Amino acid sequence: MTTIKRRIAAASAPVLLALSLTACGGGSDAPTDASKDDFCGVINAEPGSDVDPEASPEDQAEAVTDQFKQLSEDLEETGTPEDIPDDAREGFEVIVEEFKDLDSDDVQKALEGDADDIAKVSEDDKKKVDKFDEWSSDYCG
Repeated sequence: MTTIKRRIAAASAPVLLALSLTACGGGSDAPTDASKDDFCGVINAEPGSDVDPEASPEDQAEAVTDQFKQLSEDLEETGTPEDIPDDAREGFEVIVEEFKDLDSDDVQKALEGDADDIAKVSEDDKKKVDKFDEWSSDYCG
């Protein structure tokens, strides 16, 4: 199995992390009163997990890009629960905004292991994304 195919098989975690780190912050008008079931339903989606491993790298990247853009829409529509910590909510907003603007070329770089080329966030934003990841994993675990 090629490296890209192995990465596609586990795309949700490494690509989510790598791509979420390219944002510069922003903000979201996402609701702040999501139910746990609704929020965790969206969080537990696995973008990229159903991408055809036999497709070309370009087609795989395009499919993953489309799925992450859909995830962004779903996250923004659903929002977060009321009890999310402020720094985790800010990390959520970073992710939502970044996924809206994903480019399939950047996704392909991440899938090929060149994520360092697109990681351009401040340490502060990275910490917020990490807080969101930790909090949502515990909350929805």
